[in-house]
Parts: sequence; structure tokens; C-alpha cells
Amino acid sequence: MTQLPEICLALDTALDACSVGLAIREGGKTRLVGRSLVLGRGHAEHLMTELGHLLADADLTYQDLTRLAVTVGPGSFTGLRVGLATARSLALALDIPLVGASTLEALALTAMPETKKPLAVLVDARRNQVYGQLFAMKAHRPHPLTEAAALSAEDFAALCIDHQVAGLIGSGAALVKEEDRQLAALPIAAATAPDMRELARWALDQPEPRTSPAPLYLRGPDAKPQAAKAIARR
Repeated sequence: MTQLPEICLALDTALDACSVGLAIREGGKTRLVGRSLVLGRGHAEHLMTELGHLLADADLTYQDLTRLAVTVGPGSFTGLRVGLATARSLALALDIPLVGASTLEALALTAMPETKKPLAVLVDARRNQVYGQLFAMKAHRPHPLTEAAALSAEDFAALCIDHQVAGLIGSGAALVKEEDRQLAALPIAAATAPDMRELARWALDQPEPRTSPAPLYLRGPDAKPQAAKAIARR
């Protein structure tokens, strides 16, 4: 009996890039295909086009997919909602499982080909903060050493030293590295956005989730209502 291929589509719009990827597992081998477009803003306008191009590159249709994966944050409030809403809609329409992963875990997966030692994943969160998490790289998978958090670059530098990390990745890596001379020799991985090919490959081996992925927020929204301009209720 011929076994049908397992095909996972992964997408990320939580950070500056609009990234999509496929992992196609068939006959004991896995083929990876991906696309990434650095935007900053405007993910909603480009995501479906990028997905269409990706499937065409792999000679696939949406009906060929057996699983979906999506990043759930931390990151841009608007961006991550675009990715989550799109992934949820596709999962519902296609009746296939949807796996969620944090952008920090996705970045750790991206760094895996480069390191097998403790890793600091660090994203510039603006407002003098960094989103980050430390991982141990074991059995070809990242295992959390700390909880995901929004902290100062100085605080993350101290954590990196305490846990003897061997490398850094993410847009906040340079900010943290500059905080302490003990980190000066540590390498920074070139990637600043998660590789959705690696997330798709990882998602193929995850158990089917019982609930839909929820957004991961590590702090409140940057935009605040202007109380002074509010209209009083009668």
C-alpha cells in the first residue's frame, strides 16, 4: 500500500518578514521549500500571494496539505494576528491540524544547523526591552532553559552569562551582546527571522493539538487609548 506524503505548510508574520515554508515528507525523505519577504509592515497584503507562489514552486495545492504550523508571537500585535487568522481559516477550511510555536522557538529551530550548544534567542522589542528565551539544544530539538520574557538587554546579558550560552540569534542579539564584555566572543547567527522550512519540518513530528494556537503576548500593546479625547457617557 502506497503511503501518502505528509506535507506541512508553516507561516510567520509576527516579525519584520513575511515567511512561508513547506516540509514534504515522503519515502523516508523530507524536502524543504521556503520563501521570505522582508516587509516591516503590510504582511496582510502579501501573505496569500506568497503562499500561492510557495505552493506553485512545490507543484502543490492547498488540498495536498496534511498539516499547518504558525508562529504565535511575541512580535508585532498586528502581524501575529494576521498569521494566526490566516492559519486558523486554512485549518478550518481544509480540516487539518494546526500547530503553534513561539517566534522564539522558531528562531531556535532556525539556528539548529549552526549550533548544538545553549542558545539565546533575542528579539528587539523596542521601548528599551528585548523579547527573549534561552534554549538547550538536545536531540535535534530546542529545550527551554528559561521562560519567554520581555526584559532589558542588561538582564538578558546576565542570564546569558549565568547559563553559559554559546551563541545568539535574533534582532536583539547585538543589543544584549553589547551589555557585557564576557559576551564579546559569542557568535551571532545571521538569521533575524524564523526559517519556516525548519518550523514545518518540526511541526510534522508534533502531536495533534487539542486546541487552536493562541497569541503569545509578553507585554501590553504599544498603542494606548487617548483618555483625554474620550467622549463622556451620559
